[in-house]
Amino acid sequence: MLQVRRLERLVNGRSVLYIEQLDIAAGEVVAVIGSAHSGKTTLIRILSGMQPPSGGSVLLNGQDIYQVPDLRRNISTMFEEDLLYERSSAQRNLEFYRQLHKLPKSSVNDALAAVGLSDHAQTPVLKLAPTIQRRLAFARTAMKRAPVCLLDQPVLRTDLDTQAVFARIISQLAAEGAAVLITGEDLAWAGKCCTRVLELEDGRITGSYSPETNEQPPAPERLLPYKVPARKDDRIMLFDPGDILYATSREGKTFLRTIKDEATTNLTLQELEGRLMGRGFFKAHRAYLVNLQYIKAVIQYTRNSYTLVLNDPQETMVPLSKQCEKELQELLGY
Repeated sequence: MLQVRRLERLVNGRSVLYIEQLDIAAGEVVAVIGSAHSGKTTLIRILSGMQPPSGGSVLLNGQDIYQVPDLRRNISTMFEEDLLYERSSAQRNLEFYRQLHKLPKSSVNDALAAVGLSDHAQTPVLKLAPTIQRRLAFARTAMKRAPVCLLDQPVLRTDLDTQAVFARIISQLAAEGAAVLITGEDLAWAGKCCTRVLELEDGRITGSYSPETNEQPPAPERLLPYKVPARKDDRIMLFDPGDILYATSREGKTFLRTIKDEATTNLTLQELEGRLMGRGFFKAHRAYLVNLQYIKAVIQYTRNSYTLVLNDPQETMVPLSKQCEKELQELLGY
């Protein structure tokens, strides 16, 4: 369906993106994984028709989208920025998009319901939490039901519930025949819904593989009692370390995640590491502190790409850096 041939983007005479060949078939979900400034957003902008390449072609069903501009109507894109009208309500944002693309009238309410925002329909965007704004931006992209769906780091500024909603809808879009491309910095979330993974480094594809699942669950056990304070809504929660799946840092805050709850703590990740490292926790990534008792499997996708699968109902995936994988291997002796 979507094909890339000898695609290149030059900036000040320097090649910042070069992809010899990329094909995304109908019903396929491809995750492009790379660090910041690896070329992910540049790729999305070119594929969406917003930024012409310096060379090469982007083909949709055999036709170049830059030679036949009308083809771009078949592409729906979610950018890193939400690009919402902040003073308008959630419903009005989607209604404007519906009219622009001549979508059915029912599509607005259907899109709001799909992402759990029916109760927020009349709320101005500027009064919505960042994770709710991200849901609205995703709903706007998905409601078009385009043959090609491009999602640039869709889970930025989101909580775990929102990420689960996105994964479910992406799987639905693929089942309906859409070709979906997702970008991200790791596979902690994207690995749950993608069918193929591409590693992008300095604008070049350095690896391509399919996600695998290896299940070797350890028996979870409770650790020594020690309470970690955190806040959820208007309540102060006191978590036993044995109940914590992991702690993570994002958007300048530290979050604790259990099987049932997510809450914020005033402790930094470094402070938590000092308190919990002797109680069965392991630094799996610069932004993740994981309870060893809940590690279900270690997945190695390539020589340099690893992910942890946790022993919870959602089989949460957490990034594992190459260096930390070596330390975990020595620690557990596998």
